[in-house]
Amino acid sequence: MAQGVGLAVRAVEPIRLRAARFVYEAWARSRLRGRVEAGVQFIGWITVEGTGNIHIGSGTRIGRRCFLETQGEGQIVIGRNCTINDHTVITAYDEVAMGDHVMMGEFASIRDAAHGMRLDAGPMRFQPHTAAPIHIGDDVWIGRGVCVLKGARIGSGAVIGANSVVTKDIPAKTIAVGAPARPVGERTP
Repeated sequence: MAQGVGLAVRAVEPIRLRAARFVYEAWARSRLRGRVEAGVQFIGWITVEGTGNIHIGSGTRIGRRCFLETQGEGQIVIGRNCTINDHTVITAYDEVAMGDHVMMGEFASIRDAAHGMRLDAGPMRFQPHTAAPIHIGDDVWIGRGVCVLKGARIGSGAVIGANSVVTKDIPAKTIAVGAPARPVGERTP
């Protein structure tokens, strides 16, 4: 009897997962003001804050508990066939743009803005944000826990090692690690 119940539960599980993903997608699409192309998968609940000016290309997979925020004229543009893993944070006051086939590990943080830090302008938490666009090329692998800060550009084919902090441009096909991230090699054929 127990074996029959287990078999029945396993048979229903794929249907339950598809139904759950349908609900996640419907909810996410209701929060996003930008274009979400066909074939985008939402694996779990996500949080969308601000204007919702977010464009997501076809075949992209967004993991559980991701946080996407756009403020003012800011926009997030995610290319086709990307993988954004669980607990990723992407915030745009200006623009965060990534190409196609980008892979992003869990707990990554991509932020194109920071609080002002002028001594003569009052407490930092009340100062306006300063922003600069972030551009990530095609076929980039951003490791688990990576932080990409305002104004950084990551060239196509680059690999950013886990827990690195990207503060400036990383050339195409470069492997970079550390805080701040520095080139340590190149991808080879």
